[in-house]
Amino acid sequence: MPEPLIELAERMFVGPVWPASILVCLLVVYTLMALIGLIDFGFDVPDVDLDPGIDLDVPDLDVPSLDAAMDLPDGAHVDVDFLQGLGATSVRLTNFGRIPVVLYGGIFAVAFWSLSYGLWHNYDAERYDPTWMTSILLSIRNFVIATAITKGVTQPMLGWFVDPPSYDHRKLLGATCEISTTEATPQFGQAKFRTNASPLLLNVRTDGSHIVKGTEVRIIGFDKEKRIYKVTQLQSENQS
Repeated sequence: MPEPLIELAERMFVGPVWPASILVCLLVVYTLMALIGLIDFGFDVPDVDLDPGIDLDVPDLDVPSLDAAMDLPDGAHVDVDFLQGLGATSVRLTNFGRIPVVLYGGIFAVAFWSLSYGLWHNYDAERYDPTWMTSILLSIRNFVIATAITKGVTQPMLGWFVDPPSYDHRKLLGATCEISTTEATPQFGQAKFRTNASPLLLNVRTDGSHIVKGTEVRIIGFDKEKRIYKVTQLQSENQS
């Protein structure tokens, strides 16, 4: 192997540059396979919009239910459904899932590798040894910075790929949906509104009662500022 290539490989596969270089190599392999027609580039926008604050298009997954909350040693109270919503919000803030994954992944891979390579050879190598622990910690730092850069680069692209919602609150009022969180209360809850495609995930609040997962409810109101729907439990047929 020519000496310049050996030197380049040594610079690419060292310390925290390792994971970034592997990611770039995978991206190159994917691109080559797409060019020769073995796989599709996949420029379709994923059918998911991770935003618990508005209507979401999410797959109808049957995830085992968990207890509504966990008791922590210090007496703190953490709601599992709240943590799920927080995680979805965090992912959405990166713009992941809002533009084609292959485009997002390409931008992130370039940013991640450029940061890892540039910082290591111009700054980090003089201060740290390329041990496993150091490499992991520096890779996490580079990952976070690259995510922020990708967010900034992709933000102007959202208008190219994200269509306006197909459903607004006027079409949903009076319709029925199904509670999808462990339970819905006057303080928290989410429900699935079935469509011809993927269901919409709605933030809901009940009219006072606690309604368990899987219960059919009717939408009776909408808070425009908070983007929250008010729901009430459907009466069974034998109830007057």
